[in-house]
Amino acid sequence: MRERQSNIELLRIIAMIGIVMHHFCVHGSFTFTPDITVNKIFLQFFSLFGKAGVAAFVIITGYFMINAKFKLHKFAKLVGQIWFYSLAMLGVALVLGLDTVTSTNIIKSLLPIGAMSWFGQNFLVLYLLTPFINPIIHRLQQNYLRLLLLIGLVIWFLTPTILNLFPQLPHTTFGFKHIFSFVYFYAIGAYIRLYGESITQKTGVIVTSIGLAGSTLGIILVDILAMINPIYVTQTLYFSLKDYGVFLLAIGLGAFILFLKSNIAYRSWINTVAATTFGIYLIHDNGLFARYMWDHIFYTYQYYDSLLLPIYAVCVVAIVFVVGMSIDYLRIQFLEKPLMQHITPILEQGQEWVQRHLD
Repeated sequence: MRERQSNIELLRIIAMIGIVMHHFCVHGSFTFTPDITVNKIFLQFFSLFGKAGVAAFVIITGYFMINAKFKLHKFAKLVGQIWFYSLAMLGVALVLGLDTVTSTNIIKSLLPIGAMSWFGQNFLVLYLLTPFINPIIHRLQQNYLRLLLLIGLVIWFLTPTILNLFPQLPHTTFGFKHIFSFVYFYAIGAYIRLYGESITQKTGVIVTSIGLAGSTLGIILVDILAMINPIYVTQTLYFSLKDYGVFLLAIGLGAFILFLKSNIAYRSWINTVAATTFGIYLIHDNGLFARYMWDHIFYTYQYYDSLLLPIYAVCVVAIVFVVGMSIDYLRIQFLEKPLMQHITPILEQGQEWVQRHLD
């Protein structure tokens, strides 16, 4: 299977659309009520695919990176992209006079570590860890790796999904953090690459169906509980927002298997758009700008009781995606490519030193 073929690249696009949909709902400042309305149910389902999209993104990374070597020029490209948008969005926030521009956030934005984007920062750390993660995964026997993934599934996904549904119980994650979740998703992708030849598209259908069915039943349960006890209103977006539930992981994993096993011929436009998806994330979910965008550009919360909410939500997601895609395409063409042409030969010299110490 050729790397970067269009089926996986199409999944990147769909995953990013799902992430923007999720952000529309969870950052939209909607005031949920105990009663069941069409718009409330719409937002609950519209928000489902954000965490699943993140899981799919990192699973893709594990699938491709498990047999790849750490490349200094790719790391530099990643740092450059993250840093560029960190500085650019700081500039936007300064021009708009946003109250998020504090001394602390200015320092965070000036550092090339993606501190204003949790996804960018954790993805950067994950890439740095791949030279150490890959040998460990390769040295583990298949049955041990499978058992490790199964134990992690029970401890960090299944159990918290059940326990954290109830606001009366102490919230617990069993030490689960973003970077650890990224390593776990990466390991899933690696496992499929190394041992997943027998996995079929039917498996993807089953896993995705389990995720969708579980999420649907969970949403119904939350809405019924909210009508009985208003405290459960706080759990309205529970099955799309709280950490990485087992059903969201199933949706992300199932979607990855479905697209991996799909026969989609190479399409240059798909790969071109997919190359901008990480930039779309860095633009629209920057900590300095995100809240202002949802509350003061799109005024999402004002549409909670509107019949136009579904149509408006789709239009907003399309605008965010297309604008972000266009900006990142221009950055790639007029900044990243010319810059990388100049510095890649220098970085290749350093690559030899890096490889000597990693081998």
